[in-house]
Amino acid sequence: MNEIASNMTRTKRNILIVEDNEINREMLKEILGDQYFVLEAEDGVEGMELLKKHYKTLSLVMLDVQMPRMDGYEFLKLYSSDSILTGIPVIVTTGSTVTESEELCLSLGAADFITKPYKPKIIMRRVEALIRLRESIATLQAVELDPLTGLYTKAAFRHYAQSYFNY
Repeated sequence: MNEIASNMTRTKRNILIVEDNEINREMLKEILGDQYFVLEAEDGVEGMELLKKHYKTLSLVMLDVQMPRMDGYEFLKLYSSDSILTGIPVIVTTGSTVTESEELCLSLGAADFITKPYKPKIIMRRVEALIRLRESIATLQAVELDPLTGLYTKAAFRHYAQSYFNY
């Protein structure tokens, strides 16, 4: 493995946990803490403040639905209204098994939905998959556009033109 790839796999990404229940926060921190730096918020208001402050370095948000001051639904509404913040995937965590709750969260911009009690291996796989997907998209966007002009590179233009015209 080359040195750059090796450093990328060793780099810890940042995750924001927005959860009012201290025990649940600690459980998520225990599950994620070995591989990720974890920021914590006790409610949606504090979570939104941290998200806006650290959006450039965050890889993912873990969000509880039922919280005081600002619940997960309100958090997702604010999150969805900001095109910069929506680049950071959100996984909703809840004890509710109501299908409508999951549908609402996904319609408000959540990328995934996990019910409690937590299953550590499932959480790790979903977190890893979403972060990998986000980073792949960012890499693709970076190589598609010319940094000087902001236009598609010749290779990206050719790819999209061929796809459009079914060549």
